[in-house]
Amino acid sequence: MADTSRYQTAQEVVEQVDLLCPNQYSQEQKLQWLGELEGRICLDVHLMGEKQLEQVRQSWPGTLLVGWPHSDVYRHWLLAKLHQADGELELYQNRMESFNASYQNYVNWYIRTYDPAHTPAPEGGGTVAEPGA
Repeated sequence: MADTSRYQTAQEVVEQVDLLCPNQYSQEQKLQWLGELEGRICLDVHLMGEKQLEQVRQSWPGTLLVGWPHSDVYRHWLLAKLHQADGELELYQNRMESFNASYQNYVNWYIRTYDPAHTPAPEGGGTVAEPGA
């Protein structure tokens, strides 16, 4: 069973980002931005099929897929989206560099740990391996 204490919820990430960078954007907008990243992780990293992706959509917002020590990807992503929306392009570019480095570190770790490309997907498609499982 996964250690849920190391996994944040989407709402916790939004609260952290709001403390770091007060902003005028709605909770709904920030959760939508986080949802874009969560979908990307589901499809591109975890290689989820449509059924599993739909389960993630239905439970959104909830506990995020990426846990500590890689969970900073969500914070970097959301801060970058805020800077982009505010037209702060230099801050956006800097934050995206941080995001890209964190995201790549997570992808590399996930591939080394679970080898999703060489592990048969469950019947009907879906996630190859669950972190912490």
